[in-house]
Amino acid sequence: MEVDDLTEEQTNALSRFREFTHIDSVETCRQYLAAHDWDVERAIETALISNTDIPSALDVDERLSTDSIPSAPPMPESFLDESTPRRPVSNTVTTNQNTENSILRLLRLPLAFLYAFYLQIEPFIPWGILHFIASFFHSLLWGGRPIDPVVEIDDYCTYFDNQYGRQHPAFYRGKLNQALVDAQREVRLLFIYLHEKNSPLCDRFCREVLCEDALRVTIGDNLIWSASRDTQEGAQASRLLHTNSFPCLCIVAHHGSQQTVQLKLDRYTDADEFLAEVINGVQHADQTLQYNRERRDTRTSRDRLLEEQNAAYLDSMRADQEKAKQRLEEENERRKLEETQRELQEKQDRKLREFAEFRDRIRKSFPDEPSATESETIQVSIRLPANEPIRRRFLRSDPAKLLFEFAWTNSNVPDQFELLWGYPRKRYQYEQIGDKCIADVMTGTTETCYLEQIDDENN
Repeated sequence: MEVDDLTEEQTNALSRFREFTHIDSVETCRQYLAAHDWDVERAIETALISNTDIPSALDVDERLSTDSIPSAPPMPESFLDESTPRRPVSNTVTTNQNTENSILRLLRLPLAFLYAFYLQIEPFIPWGILHFIASFFHSLLWGGRPIDPVVEIDDYCTYFDNQYGRQHPAFYRGKLNQALVDAQREVRLLFIYLHEKNSPLCDRFCREVLCEDALRVTIGDNLIWSASRDTQEGAQASRLLHTNSFPCLCIVAHHGSQQTVQLKLDRYTDADEFLAEVINGVQHADQTLQYNRERRDTRTSRDRLLEEQNAAYLDSMRADQEKAKQRLEEENERRKLEETQRELQEKQDRKLREFAEFRDRIRKSFPDEPSATESETIQVSIRLPANEPIRRRFLRSDPAKLLFEFAWTNSNVPDQFELLWGYPRKRYQYEQIGDKCIADVMTGTTETCYLEQIDDENN
């Protein structure tokens, strides 16, 4: 039946209805949809729950049409004999049919519910993510172990050496992108040769051109990368270079940061003609190399100048740091010296104060001088270094320390000194003389002592 009279929305509804219900009749599907105002979900639910593939409206039409069919003529009465036993009519078939319809209803009802739920959530399902996850697990479980492209390149180089010998330019053993990076960094041309193992033309090219000295001299110190068409890197290079014929030889040069194919030869007829085109391509590519070399030299000079400036800056910083460190050390030494001098001065001042207090105590507590008429006295004269001697009488029983204390009563006597008397001369100090009395150290009636100052360094 034609569906040209339907709108696009009705055509889509009809396709979805037929896809889910598997009803082949287009007219029947249209009647289901028309009976439900083209509501696909309601029509599908009705079709799944219904007993037949024809809606109830069709049953009424068919009953009407059967009434118009003329009935058969009545059978003669003699044919119906009362003695003929009548076979009872069994309703087993009707019961079985009703049971089957009930089971189908039970099965179709959850299916209809699930389909209606699916239609509601279908626009929100992330099919792309689900497909990616399914592909990932499929490759993980059934994809097998991936082959390393570098291993493939090594195997190809081994095959090439076994097939054609080692009299050929050394192939770059690595991936194509790494070869391009190295060629750019080293400012070299990159020759790319794509090989096909079962090609007689490739076999001729390898023996007549690739393994000859002329091409090796032409390539020089540039890089050459080669791969077979059946390898991953070879297939990728074929797609990048848009080549389907082999052998294929290309020359790639870098102009600044861009990669340019200077020459592409994918047709081989004659060795001399092919080599001439390669030489011509190398000459043209040398201009690009010269540009790259100039850029490299400029960049190298700039980098060298920058390194020198950085080195000079670092040296200057180190020198400034050394000067600052030296100034800090000198400042610390100066402060330390000043602190030491200050401590010494404070110590000396403290000693002077203590000595002044000690002199005052001696003057206040010093005993009176004995009279000349007393017995057991001795006349002592103490000669000072730059002044007149001082004289006094002492009792022989007086402590010998009174000699030193008598000297300290004079303001010209230093705080540290020693007394010398007798022959041979003996030196006595205040702390060393102990508890001796004057009679123990002096025997005469008169005695002369010599006072000598003691330096703090010698004390």
